[in-house]
Amino acid sequence: MKFFYHIFILAVLLSLALFISQNVALAADNYGLDTTANQAFNNTTIPHSPDKADPGATIGRIIGIALSFVGIIFLILVIYGGFIWMTAGGNEEKVKQAIDLVTQAGIGLAIVLAAYLLTKYLGGAILNALR
Repeated sequence: MKFFYHIFILAVLLSLALFISQNVALAADNYGLDTTANQAFNNTTIPHSPDKADPGATIGRIIGIALSFVGIIFLILVIYGGFIWMTAGGNEEKVKQAIDLVTQAGIGLAIVLAAYLLTKYLGGAILNALR
């Protein structure tokens, strides 16, 4: 069991490192988008301030990152459940354990997605009511 715990921690850290390095690489260069925007808008300046981030956008990014981790955890649990099922060798107790693991992971994912959708809908309705 400790082996799978170490694999899980390694997978989470690796995915976090890949996520951070991808965002840093994307933030380093704008890939000529400023030149394209200047040509499209006849060299008018487009107001944008990266220093003053919108709190709603920041919260949205944090929720997106959290949901990414939930998806990774779900994937790992399904793979682990499938591994248990495939190596059960006809042992009905292990097959039941694997089915329960995959079912519980699916239920957990459904609960998290339902909470996200409900929050997104209610948050949008509240913001539209305040405007």
